[in-house]
Amino acid sequence: MERDVVARVDDAVDRYAQADFEVPDATSALIAEAVPENTALAYRSRWRSFEAWCAAAGRVALPATAQTVAAYLTHLATERGLKATSVDAHLTAIRAVHRGSGAVPPDGLAARKIVVAAQRREAARDGRYGPRKAIPVMAADLPAIVAACHRETAAGLRDRAVVLLGFALLARRSELSALNLSDVEFVPGAGLAVTIRASKTDQSARGMIRRIHDASNEKICPVRAVLAWTSFLAARGIRTGPLFTRVDRWGNVGPAVGGRYAAGPAGDGRDGRLRPQAIGAIVAALCQSAGLGARSAVDSAAQTGEQRRYSGHSLRRGGATSMLKAGAQPLNVSRHGRWSDGSRSFAGYVEEAAGFGDDNPTRHLL
Repeated sequence: MERDVVARVDDAVDRYAQADFEVPDATSALIAEAVPENTALAYRSRWRSFEAWCAAAGRVALPATAQTVAAYLTHLATERGLKATSVDAHLTAIRAVHRGSGAVPPDGLAARKIVVAAQRREAARDGRYGPRKAIPVMAADLPAIVAACHRETAAGLRDRAVVLLGFALLARRSELSALNLSDVEFVPGAGLAVTIRASKTDQSARGMIRRIHDASNEKICPVRAVLAWTSFLAARGIRTGPLFTRVDRWGNVGPAVGGRYAAGPAGDGRDGRLRPQAIGAIVAALCQSAGLGARSAVDSAAQTGEQRRYSGHSLRRGGATSMLKAGAQPLNVSRHGRWSDGSRSFAGYVEEAAGFGDDNPTRHLL
């Protein structure tokens, strides 16, 4: 039986033609569409870096050998001093480009060992054994952050909406960046219905709707903040396209922003959309302006290396922790934030919110 199977396989290999290894343009286009835009941008950037290194080292980038990839990751970790997470991201990009080109991805065993070694070196250097987490933006921090937004300016209106919606939606940076004006529906007397078309846990883009209630405190109400921003855009004739756009120093928004983000030929995709990295930078800058940055030294006192900082993830982490502390059911918070069931990351937030409360198993133990 086994001999017959092997014989049939060998016979099929002998009959392969060049066409069996070719990918039609239409197929390539569909494969490319399946990769989120931000991921594709990151892959291209990391692949260009790998190609440049291979050219300088006299090595072949595609298809690359396992030894070439291992040497490149060593270069990233030792000579360029990249963190282990960044080194791993480069490895993922290299393997993805190989698969997309129809080439066999290089064996990753040696490369993964380099990533693990880099992680251990970081932990030993920083005195840190455990995940490095962003400092959470808690509900009590929001008034100070909102006060740091200049609401008389376009950027201030936008930034206020970014922070408050991101907090209430428990949004990832990529999710906020991907929102369009058509994804936000105002429900009179209730709040917002926000359609998230794709996310980290919804790679097939089935989409989901999350609802945000009106807040009793008007100053930090995400619904009013988003309505103020969309009204500003509508007054300038912008009723379609990305929800959060770039704003230049003159108050121009979206495609009207100059420089390399200016609207070009039709179909070039330049719509002025804020990238995830820009959203993270906005959150970090506002936290610093609000005087929250000083708290990072206290929160990071146990670390001897790089201090933790506020980032785009601070909204998601702080929003979840605030909801749990306010008594929301963990399952409801997890589903609202689009964590996969059984997520270890979310379990950490539950433990953090419980702290020394009644749910701590050592309470009344002795």
